[in-house]
Amino acid sequence: MLALGLLCACASAPPHPQGWTQGANGQWTTMSGAGAERYSYAQQPSQSSLSDLASEQAVDTVQGHPGSKLVRSIPFPSCPGEAGLAQYRLPHGAVLEVAFSVNNGKATVAQYERPASVGESAAAMSALRQAVCFAL
Repeated sequence: MLALGLLCACASAPPHPQGWTQGANGQWTTMSGAGAERYSYAQQPSQSSLSDLASEQAVDTVQGHPGSKLVRSIPFPSCPGEAGLAQYRLPHGAVLEVAFSVNNGKATVAQYERPASVGESAAAMSALRQAVCFAL
């Protein structure tokens, strides 16, 4: 019974980068040589389309990070048609990746922020894929 309870608890944990430190409210962090890397995950009810959610995320990102610049916005490479991926250059020199999808009346948004001098974390990109690709 205990093993089943532990299995159920693990299955309900939101997708997140393995080995990162969990903080509050669906956030995880790790330190790289150039500074902190951050990952966050959120899901909420939504009747939006994927394109509507893309627009909402663009507005939210620019409002939340004044001076940020959209670098690219593409279908999420691991699951095109299911999710989107937008990349921003933040004013303090960091890179923000925002992955988003809508499935079964729920909008999922996962964000990964890293110093510009640091390459993408495989763990963070895997967590983004797990968060937004629903037909894996």
